[in-house]
Amino acid sequence: MTERPYTLRLVQAVKYENNREWNYPFNLYPFHTLYLVEGGDGYVKTSETTVSLRAGEACLIPAFTLFSCWCEKKIKKIYVEFFLDTPSGHDVFFEQGKVMTQALPSRVLSGIKALSPGDSLKDSMRFEGELLLILSGFLGKGSARAQPELARVQPLLADIHKQLGGDLQLAALARDHGFSPSSLSHCFKRAFACTPKQYVQQLLANVIKHQLLHTDKSLVQLAAEYRFCDAYCLSNFFKRQMGISPQLYRQR
Repeated sequence: MTERPYTLRLVQAVKYENNREWNYPFNLYPFHTLYLVEGGDGYVKTSETTVSLRAGEACLIPAFTLFSCWCEKKIKKIYVEFFLDTPSGHDVFFEQGKVMTQALPSRVLSGIKALSPGDSLKDSMRFEGELLLILSGFLGKGSARAQPELARVQPLLADIHKQLGGDLQLAALARDHGFSPSSLSHCFKRAFACTPKQYVQQLLANVIKHQLLHTDKSLVQLAAEYRFCDAYCLSNFFKRQMGISPQLYRQR
């Protein structure tokens, strides 16, 4: 029997609608993000490009991509967050290193809207099938063309995600992957247009942001999980990165 070449792990799938309050200047997650756009006038921007979110299109933002997103008046979409693992550790969406869009057949968008993964095994399986069909559409002729900087840094990013926390020793982890301080800085600036420290801090802040939005964990629990001295230290870190306290962010 042939071994399955991938494993799809769904983080969440949410139907979302908002106005100009959908405005997030710094986003960085360890999972892939997929927007299935129903309408509105939204945008996704990276250091290299700005992509319009058009009705009837899918927009794929690879894991570990630093991006901003906003709309002028309104946005209506389904957003899906997921991991796509392979036995070799190869991640084709990440290694392509760019935000991608494609048109969706209307039947696909209406079909996936009608499903609620998690409600039943049948809905979950059908949702996964529709999602895989959409994702396969991003694997075109250029899908095997990897970005050299991204390919080199991918194993390091995977370990950063595994060890992510307030006490992460980035310099030691980088040495374990064969990077000197100067080579690490050069690689990150070329791949992500920021320093390694900025990248890790933004990743940690956004993972905590995700926890605040989608779990009921207390700040004490999050501080312990992400290895801060206490909830006060976590709150100060979050406020420096996001410009708002975690309590107020959760309330909003």
